[in-house]
Amino acid sequence: MLVKTRLRLSGQVLVVGEGANGRDAIALAAEHRPELMLLDVSMPVMDGLEALPRLREASPETRVVLYSGFDEEGLTHKAAELGAAAFIEKSTSVDSLVDELLAVVDRGPALDGPPEQDARTAEPVDPPADQRVLDEHLERFREVFEEAAIGMATMTLSGQLVRANRALATLVGRPRESLVGLPYADLIAERTTAPDADLDQALESVHRRGADVVQVEHDLPGSDGHRRVLATLAPVRDSGGRPLYLFAQVQDVTVTRAAQEELRRSEERFRLVVEAVEYYAIFMLDTNGVVISWNSGAQRTKGYTAEDIIGRHFRTFYPEEQQRSRHPEHELELAVSRGRYEEEGWRIRKDGSRFWANVVITPVYDGTGNHVGFAKVTRDITSRREADEALRQSEERFRLLLEAVQDYAVFMLDTTGHVVSWNVGAERIQGYAPPEIVGRHFRVFYPPEKQAARHPEWELEVALRDGHYEEEGWRVRKDGRRFWANVVITSVTNAVGEHVGFAKVTRDMTEHRRLAEEREETAAALAAANHELEEVNSRLRQVADDQAQFLAVTAHELRTPVGVLGGSAEMLSKHWTELDDEERTSMLEGMSASAVRLRRLLGDLLTASRLERRALQLHPGVVTVLDVIDDSVAAVHVAHPDVEIVVDGAPDVQVRADRDRLAQAVDNLIGNALAHGASPVHISVRPAGAGSMVEVRVSDLGPGVAADMRPRLFERFATGDSKGGTGLGLFIVRELARAQGGEASYEPGSAEEPAGAFVISLPRVTAEG
Repeated sequence: MLVKTRLRLSGQVLVVGEGANGRDAIALAAEHRPELMLLDVSMPVMDGLEALPRLREASPETRVVLYSGFDEEGLTHKAAELGAAAFIEKSTSVDSLVDELLAVVDRGPALDGPPEQDARTAEPVDPPADQRVLDEHLERFREVFEEAAIGMATMTLSGQLVRANRALATLVGRPRESLVGLPYADLIAERTTAPDADLDQALESVHRRGADVVQVEHDLPGSDGHRRVLATLAPVRDSGGRPLYLFAQVQDVTVTRAAQEELRRSEERFRLVVEAVEYYAIFMLDTNGVVISWNSGAQRTKGYTAEDIIGRHFRTFYPEEQQRSRHPEHELELAVSRGRYEEEGWRIRKDGSRFWANVVITPVYDGTGNHVGFAKVTRDITSRREADEALRQSEERFRLLLEAVQDYAVFMLDTTGHVVSWNVGAERIQGYAPPEIVGRHFRVFYPPEKQAARHPEWELEVALRDGHYEEEGWRVRKDGRRFWANVVITSVTNAVGEHVGFAKVTRDMTEHRRLAEEREETAAALAAANHELEEVNSRLRQVADDQAQFLAVTAHELRTPVGVLGGSAEMLSKHWTELDDEERTSMLEGMSASAVRLRRLLGDLLTASRLERRALQLHPGVVTVLDVIDDSVAAVHVAHPDVEIVVDGAPDVQVRADRDRLAQAVDNLIGNALAHGASPVHISVRPAGAGSMVEVRVSDLGPGVAADMRPRLFERFATGDSKGGTGLGLFIVRELARAQGGEASYEPGSAEEPAGAFVISLPRVTAEG
């Protein structure tokens, strides 16, 4: 901030940007392409030495001045190699910094070596007294730095060396000048996380976590692990606590580490010897029970040092209740009388904690047979006792668990498949009591066909190979009844990995399977009911649509003739004398045609209603079919003289039917062909059904009936996309045919009848009756 402010106040330079590290500098150079850039050597993330070549690539015309607190001449040469225009030390007065920067601009683009002193400032000037003191301290620091016996260096915050002493150059085996600008990471043969962290983590600790000292221990390159150093890095901070650069001490620890390794190995060997007896307290008692010797195992087990315990009675190791009962003294008496005494019981350590001990007391005699004391060996077996107790409790819990489980058959098989254990659940599910099944092969639980196929043995092979086998299938109880079972077989190995058998868990899934099948059947029935309901709903919607269409068409069919009748009547009433005979005749004919149309519509409605209620009265008799068809065709020609209708068939074919209703059905089919088809209309009569029925077929040259309309063609109000009609005509045809023992249908198009044909079939009357 001081430098930036001084530059701004000079009025001679314009500061266009400021960054925190080398990456920022590169970005600013690319963005602004300034004439001059003041670049700090030591910065976090990327320092000035690393950033300088990239900055020159980003803005070749920019003169870069390295600004540093380091005064190493080698650093100046390094800056020149990297393309710096000048190197200015931070010890330079801020007031003269602007002049030096302007001089760089005037001098030229590149630095060839250490900058020459400007002629205007070549005159010697006596520095202030405090400056002289500082210079003297700096000079003494340089002397100490250079003459130090251990390697020293100053580094940028990103880990590049900017100054190194002779000791460091000797230690790493490189020329001193080659170390300037070298990343310290190049001196590390192998990244190691000891004692603090590797180099990257160490630098991160300084930047991010404010560490004051970090260490990195590593091998030197090319030493094959025979040269090891410890680098201690300490940041030099400004008054605000921000790190400026790093001071490094690099110390050869090869000999130290070798000595430490040898000591470690020696201690390891001694530890192995001690560990061989560490679980045994071995010591001597005199004839009265007083401790007279002590070993390390005793100290480890009981917590007393030799100084603590020698000379004290061994009752110290016993709980108070045993001391009061003189149990220790009794042990000695038994040892003398029996020649040896052994027991397990609670003992007390120095800290008061209890441990479970195995104790062996043996009387000791000298060469003349005199009793001179006792040898006592104590072993702490608390862990073993706890493990034994835990195992016992675990086995007990497992036994109780298996006994309590009644829904699962849980039992063990040996390696060949013979039952070796049996629980209550197994007895309940399989029906065998333990004496009846233990020792028998588990194939007895399988149906005969499974046994014949050696399926049980195959299950064991799979379980042994894969560690686990599971299936569902039929099993057989003791009484021969079958049940559906879920079976899991697991291979069991001991602590050393040896196969010792199989664990088998069987669950009776019969009820579960039955419920699942019932659910599936219910789901299928529900799906079928839903499908049927959807079809019914669809039909209801179609009926509703057809009824709506019927009402609309009926309203139209009624409105037109009613309108003609009403209009004609009014016209004749008001203007009879004004009309000529031709006009009056035309209106009366129109009224007559409208009345016929209304009578026919009402007739269809009445017929449909009676057919629906099964209330239509029929008057069946013997009817010659062609006579009825000829009458219908003649009536059509009266109204439509241009229509071509072709009739063929035997003239003597007769049916038993109501003549008027048969004529009504034929009229409806002809009217349907004229309304929705195309001329000519073809009507044929022929025997069918091995001669017992007569078919009346009506076809035309129209487009036929659409496929989606065919299923409901003969239903009430079914009109589809037709241009008119009430949707009752075909319904009446079918119901009249059925009422007279016949049927009405539609046959899709064929080569002979491309538009298809409507067919009425009725019972035939033959000469025999």
